[in-house]
Amino acid sequence: MAMDKSSADSYLYSKMSGMLAKSFAGKNEHKLFEVKSLQELWSLVFKTEVPAVPEILLAKQIEKDASDKFISDFIGLLKNYSKPHPFLLSLLQFFDYENIKSAGAVLAMQEGKVPEFKNIAPFNIIDYEKWPSLKKMTENGPLSWYDCAPELSQQSLVNYKLDRQYVTYLWKSLHKVDSECRKELESLIREKFSIENVVWALRLKIYYNYKNEDIIPLLAYSDGEVNEKDPLVEDAMKIIDWDLSDAEKWLRWKHKDLLNPYTDGTSWRVDPRWISNSFKRKYIKNAYRMFHVYPFTECPLVCWYILKRNELDNIRTVVESIRLGQWEALNG
Repeated sequence: MAMDKSSADSYLYSKMSGMLAKSFAGKNEHKLFEVKSLQELWSLVFKTEVPAVPEILLAKQIEKDASDKFISDFIGLLKNYSKPHPFLLSLLQFFDYENIKSAGAVLAMQEGKVPEFKNIAPFNIIDYEKWPSLKKMTENGPLSWYDCAPELSQQSLVNYKLDRQYVTYLWKSLHKVDSECRKELESLIREKFSIENVVWALRLKIYYNYKNEDIIPLLAYSDGEVNEKDPLVEDAMKIIDWDLSDAEKWLRWKHKDLLNPYTDGTSWRVDPRWISNSFKRKYIKNAYRMFHVYPFTECPLVCWYILKRNELDNIRTVVESIRLGQWEALNG
């Protein structure tokens, strides 16, 4: 039953605390990485009888069911509010943006099938019943410009435009939060996008030999417009000219705790994957701490979303690791 904000905040904090205690976040995360088979993973995560299907189908089923449960649980929590906050809705509507990418790809390849859309009803901003007309699916909404499938050669560029729009949408909805947790939430999300911009800039330089002038327009900005002083790109702009192998300079960086290790007298180059993985651990730790700091605000639900999204990512990682191990065993 929908409640006023104050009642819902109090009820949800207690409910989500219990849900997290039973989840594979925090102290229970290690259990996911201790399983040795997909069957064992299924039993651990779903606690039901393992489906009698081939391994490849079981792997897909684990990922699908885990994702569906995460989304269903989050929607169930949102429904406790008579009017969920726009920022909470923007977190969920990430899946609408991912769905429209899938729709465009399927139509561009003329596969003649319906994508496996993530169902976020009743909070969706896309009318999925109008498939396969992208124009009708997106009309009168923030994605109305996406009215036809991009050519395959343009998919990456258009998907990047979608990503940038989503970041702007999320950032603007965050600033509608008026609870006491607003400042810490803003800091948490700003640092996330900031480090993602740093990692993206480094990857473009290292793996694709992009020049600075080509990288800058490809970063994510808080208002969608290229601005080198934007709070989400400041960190990326500070390191964009740095020598990738100058360890001495990088060790003076304010985020030096995220860097891959350096030993005096050895060759070294900054590793964007290491930065990404280091930050993820820090981000999850901060979200876990913040869950309990502002118990009767939107903050616990935002943190729950972050922690459970990480759990979902970990389940996918374990599935891939098990499948890869099986493939390597078969191929010697």
